[in-house]
Amino acid sequence: MTLKVLIDSHEGEAFYDLLREVPNVEITQFPDDGNLAEYTAETEVYFGKPGVDILKISPKLKWIQAPSAGVEFVANIPELVESEVLLTNTRGAHGPSIGEHALAMLLAMTRHIPESVLNQAQRSWNRGAMYHTAREIGGLTMGIIGFGALGRGIAQRAKAFEMNILAVDAQAVNGEPWVDEVWPVSRINDLLAQSDVVVVACPLTAETRHLIGAEQFAEMKDDAYLIVVSRGGIVEQGALRETLIGGKLAGVAIDVAEKEPLPAEDPLWDAPRLLVTPHMAGASAPKERRCVEIFRDNLIRYQNDEPLINLVDKSRGY
Repeated sequence: MTLKVLIDSHEGEAFYDLLREVPNVEITQFPDDGNLAEYTAETEVYFGKPGVDILKISPKLKWIQAPSAGVEFVANIPELVESEVLLTNTRGAHGPSIGEHALAMLLAMTRHIPESVLNQAQRSWNRGAMYHTAREIGGLTMGIIGFGALGRGIAQRAKAFEMNILAVDAQAVNGEPWVDEVWPVSRINDLLAQSDVVVVACPLTAETRHLIGAEQFAEMKDDAYLIVVSRGGIVEQGALRETLIGGKLAGVAIDVAEKEPLPAEDPLWDAPRLLVTPHMAGASAPKERRCVEIFRDNLIRYQNDEPLINLVDKSRGY
């Protein structure tokens, strides 16, 4: 029997031939200008980020493979949470690229790269205060909020720079070589107070929305750095802006925002000591391939009635 698979995403598109190699699978890619309902009547497997109507128009749907690690869309689809439809994600695919991006952001801030780029545009050989405030990251303590695949990818690379690593996570973590200690989320203020660099790498859920606000910024060291690479909405942007305007924190780097794209009129753009990249921390061709490989392996498992990898607890959102 042929398994009907609908792809409603461009994630990893260059590697979709890997999916077509799986026997007894019919792959249909949804056109951007099409009517989704015309394609879902026979669909059993959906690859993409579904809208709220996906269950209504897909009577035979059994499994959704998200092309991302984050699955915050489930919060908007209570029918999906309550259904028996399986949900899997691509957890583990993004760790290397996001780990490199997080370290690149940190090094850019500690070595004053953004300021140097601006000087270059003005043909100005001006070291000024940069020369006296540049920092080494070896020996600094990095605190990672969320020690899943993203957190591990970041920690592994930070350890190579001889940093000390702390983390908080909702799940117990044991025997991980890249971290010195992993604490429960209830100790987040301890992590903030002890860290020279704080990295937000947890998923966006009801529990983590605005997890970092004015109270948490008050716990951080005055000269600490903050890096946000998982999802917007975890850090309260108004409080972040006020913290930077108030002179606290040596630098903040964000790859994600509460609303994306970050609106041009958003006052956060003008905050001092802020580095912004446009949600590209996970970008790389190897990551795209890994996402498709996870889906391919799960297709084979599904056909063989084997447990799927990266199964999401829909009620928790991760």
